[in-house]
Amino acid sequence: MHSAAHMRDIHNPSALARAAGLSGPTAWRIWKGVGAPRGDHADRVAEAVGISASSLYTPAEAGAAV
Repeated sequence: MHSAAHMRDIHNPSALARAAGLSGPTAWRIWKGVGAPRGDHADRVAEAVGISASSLYTPAEAGAAV
């Protein structure tokens, strides 16, 4: 998610919150990978960063850039 977000000039949880219309704490949890986002939140993040919502539920591979 971070790579896709950076390509859309989203570099931190605050920028994600603004782009996806989320609260700061919710954006922080999604950015940090803490827990699984609600479906509607996943949809908004996916649209904002240009990825599939399902990819937010798949752990990044070890060693992947974050």
